[in-house]
Amino acid sequence: MDIEIRLLKLLEEDATTPTKDLASMLGAKEAAVAAAVKKLRDSGVVTGQKAVINWKKAGAPYASAVIQVKVVPQAKDGFAKICKDIAKNRIVEDVLVVSGEYDLMLTVRAESIQDISDFVTEVLAPKKEVVGTNTHIVLSEFKRRGVSFTDETGKRLPVSI
Repeated sequence: MDIEIRLLKLLEEDATTPTKDLASMLGAKEAAVAAAVKKLRDSGVVTGQKAVINWKKAGAPYASAVIQVKVVPQAKDGFAKICKDIAKNRIVEDVLVVSGEYDLMLTVRAESIQDISDFVTEVLAPKKEVVGTNTHIVLSEFKRRGVSFTDETGKRLPVSI
């Protein structure tokens, strides 16, 4: 496997891994790995570094949902314009164009279910391109962004809303 792909997989697993450790895992020189990481960041291949937070455990108000959206694609832009517009909203975490009955799949996170409801009714529904939505409130989380919210014994940790 190409060293760059192996490096990307390591960064995806834990982007805070020190360059020295990455070099050791890859069997490469630290300077070469540092240069590769810089190149990946500068070129936009690696675009960020975020922690996966267990908001329930942190005691913070938290609600999330998956929203399916039917839209009418626009001439020349297709879905791009509406997707870019939706992505600007602060509660939107993911905007995906998907196959099937609905065209877009959104994941949103807010402080309350009411905030999510307001987003659907006051932000999404009024858009002329939006012809339908289907909102699924997340009741429990077992794994998010590849991180398990269960302990070693298999007992689910308390992360539901």
